[in-house]
Amino acid sequence: MSKMSKKLVSAVSILSLISFVIIGYCIPNIDSKEILPLLFWVFLGSIFESLPIYYTKDRSVSVTFAIIIASYLSHGTYFTTIVAAFSSILVYIKNNNGTHNHLFNMPIQYSLINLSNYTISMFLAGSVIQILESVWAPFFSTSVMSSWLIIILFAIYILLVFFLNSTIMSFYASLMYNSPFIKTWLSGTIWALPNFIAIAPLGFFLHKVYGLPNGSIYLLLILGPILLSRYSFKLYLDAKEQHYKTIRTLTAAIEAKDEYTEGHSRRVEHYVECVAEKMRFSSSRMESIKIAAILHDIGKIGIKDSILGKPGLLTNDERNEVQQHPQIGIRILDEASLSSQIRESILHHHEQYNGKGYPNKLKGNEVPLDAYIIGAIDAYDAMTSDRPYRKALPKEKAIAILKEEKGKQFHPEVVDVLISILEQEEKNEVLK
Repeated sequence: MSKMSKKLVSAVSILSLISFVIIGYCIPNIDSKEILPLLFWVFLGSIFESLPIYYTKDRSVSVTFAIIIASYLSHGTYFTTIVAAFSSILVYIKNNNGTHNHLFNMPIQYSLINLSNYTISMFLAGSVIQILESVWAPFFSTSVMSSWLIIILFAIYILLVFFLNSTIMSFYASLMYNSPFIKTWLSGTIWALPNFIAIAPLGFFLHKVYGLPNGSIYLLLILGPILLSRYSFKLYLDAKEQHYKTIRTLTAAIEAKDEYTEGHSRRVEHYVECVAEKMRFSSSRMESIKIAAILHDIGKIGIKDSILGKPGLLTNDERNEVQQHPQIGIRILDEASLSSQIRESILHHHEQYNGKGYPNKLKGNEVPLDAYIIGAIDAYDAMTSDRPYRKALPKEKAIAILKEEKGKQFHPEVVDVLISILEQEEKNEVLK
């Protein structure tokens, strides 16, 4: 076991032990009359924790936090800590391949990571709010001021849960992937804050419904519309994923004609996504640039195979024909409902920062940044792949060319980000 793996095992062991102590402390503080409500909330929490919606390979949304908030507002810290702890491990998740993940077939460390994260986060957040409430209560004595205190404490609770939850998960992730903690926290968790804030009002609403006579029954009735909304959203994401698969299949079929470019678009898409994440693109912009990356060379279907596969240097006429592929690609995609951002990225991905590219010899800020990103990665993959006219260059040589052409052929910022990703990739390979 590697040194880093031992660190992770130690971290999981220590935080899990802390979570067991917290659970042992909370259980005696729950009134025996609350056992049935406790089972009810654990049931709700487990259902929603079992139904995450993954909108990227490692990011998901769920409404479990709404259940946590409603439980906290209705029953307090100790109760909610137990609800969160058991909800985190009593999951039954259906995978896309038809298999299921649950407590009895998942690696124990994953269950312990979830358990410790939820338990410690909810207990500490609730405890801090209890302290703040006792300290601030005398200063909010009137009914109006008391309402403001509730709102302030509610907002602090949301932020505390997010901060503690994201901190613990980032700590685990930094040990898993040997990455800096701050970088992991910023890149891996900030995206979830809007989700926490958006779900908070739903939690408050569920709390109010639960407080009505027969509130538990009403909550169960509300489950239907929530699950239907979840199902509709999943259908939308599935349709979008199918759209991606169709595009990838199309480009793969085109590339399969040429052994030298097979898999090129997928590799470009991969690095484009890495660069876009590092440059903190929005989710919609990320989606656009990935589609453009997949389709950037689709116009080559209109170029003669004899030219694309020519082992020697191209003539001027042949080179001019190859340089028509961005415009050909745009014409092919005329009937597709693609945004102007995607179309511009495809059309201009061979423009150069110094204005010596094609098709329009644009330069500097005249070219969209997305096109520069695709262009730099396209060039890097071409350099490090075998081509009919030469063997693949070593990765180090390709990186040296990127540095040499920084501010000339390639956008300076894009080069810096791409090289940092490639160098980190190399470090990770050495550590394996």
